[in-house]
Amino acid sequence: MRIGLCLVGGGAKGSYEAGVIRALHDKGIKFDAVSGTSIGAINGYFIYTGNVEKLTQMWINIRNIQQEEVKIVNNAVDNDIIIEELTKLTNNTNRDMDFFVNFVEIKNKNIKEKIVNVGELEKEEALSCIKYSSLLPFNPQGKLDMKNQFIYDLQQGLYDGYNLDGGLMNNELINPLIEKNVDKIIFVTMKHDYILSDEIKKLYNEENIIIIRPNTIFGKNDTLRFEPEFCKELYYEGYDIGKNLELNI
Repeated sequence: MRIGLCLVGGGAKGSYEAGVIRALHDKGIKFDAVSGTSIGAINGYFIYTGNVEKLTQMWINIRNIQQEEVKIVNNAVDNDIIIEELTKLTNNTNRDMDFFVNFVEIKNKNIKEKIVNVGELEKEEALSCIKYSSLLPFNPQGKLDMKNQFIYDLQQGLYDGYNLDGGLMNNELINPLIEKNVDKIIFVTMKHDYILSDEIKKLYNEENIIIIRPNTIFGKNDTLRFEPEFCKELYYEGYDIGKNLELNI
């Protein structure tokens, strides 16, 4: 049976996602294709390189990585520290795996989604795509909420020439998995009340999608809450949910 894994974005909420990943790993589940957006792209890279144990260590010891407050560079949330951690990973698996990530290209105030299979790229180029996928725009001078501020700044041309977070257009990168004709898709969402969209149901048999939802109801500011206790608590919530999940795979 060919199994796909879809990992959405959500910043610090990715600690919950990482807990689910570790639980599935401990169950012995192996994926033939993975897709990830934003923090999902970062978490997915640990699966792709066979370093799930190190994924655990990153999230439960987040203080060792994120030692300072969230840093803003060129009107985006700086993700260099975590990308540096990814560069240290060696590929510990000989399995062929498709690993899709998305990001958006911005030119002339227009935004376009780009989807790449980093499984076909050399390491440096693959990490560049993951960096783009997880590069969240943030204007510290802005006076609007994050979403509307980005729309305003986009219209002003502030982000022309940038490659940014794929979740700005599509936080559910499930279509590449559907196109790969996997038999089952495990979908890890950050929404406790997530319901599969009609669009996805038209493309794929709903019975073959396993949705893993958190118990926590996240707040709008949790995306940037890279606080050690918050991340650690979410990690173990995700692990417990994944561990107790009955999978017919």
